[in-house]
Amino acid sequence: KFCFRNMYNFFRYIFRSSMAWEVKMPRHIKGLLNSCLVIPCTFDYDQNPPRRPDRVVWYQNVERGYPLVYDNWNPGQVIYAFRGKTERIYSTSKTCSLRIYPVTWSHHRQKIYPWVDPENIWSSTYRFFDTTVTIEVDSTPEKPLITFLEGQPSKVSCTALYTCPKDVPVLTWNYDSMPTSTDTKEIAKAQWRTVSTLMFTASGNDNGRTLTCYATFGGGRRQEERIILRVKSALNYNHIIIPIVVAIGIAVTFGVLCIFIVKRYK
Repeated sequence: KFCFRNMYNFFRYIFRSSMAWEVKMPRHIKGLLNSCLVIPCTFDYDQNPPRRPDRVVWYQNVERGYPLVYDNWNPGQVIYAFRGKTERIYSTSKTCSLRIYPVTWSHHRQKIYPWVDPENIWSSTYRFFDTTVTIEVDSTPEKPLITFLEGQPSKVSCTALYTCPKDVPVLTWNYDSMPTSTDTKEIAKAQWRTVSTLMFTASGNDNGRTLTCYATFGGGRRQEERIILRVKSALNYNHIIIPIVVAIGIAVTFGVLCIFIVKRYK
């Protein structure tokens, strides 16, 4: 019983210690080739505070060892795939976010994780290697999205999504003579959105033509989206109105002339 109780207390202590800590970050994240990638990461704890909460190191998740992905104390020991390409992003006192730039094919399917205060490890230390993120590298950016703003038929918007605020995509239109405005904001963790709004003034000559939005991403990658314009011309009633006006004018003139003649010879 004594042995069983000690084992029970030991595992209970380990469980409670692990539950006292929390690391939040995505399990999977996409990065655009030759662009930059931000992996959002935060941590919190109710007990077992770290001695150095400002000390954050990132590692590659492998079966043996702890290959460095980011370590500002030992940058020369970072593995080749990430050396000189990683940087910690500070936003709050409990942040562990990592920026990778530029993203290369060597980062594809890499599973990595952060460790807070790795120089001070105790039996109650959180199992950081259980919370990992896998990087998926893509060479083709997402296509921008073109939409007509409801209730405002003269406004057309083009939206591009991306994962790094350092490389804001540049949105342009093939109708470059018309006024545009651009708005950029973060819509979720590790996701930003840029919207270009075109003040579009259509003419009859635009019917059947293509309206195209171009999105140029970090690293020179480019995508485009297009729509076919369907412009309904305003009806022209001149061919009806002018003959009617002329006919009415002739009738009025003829009527006045008849009245004048009748009065004169009456």
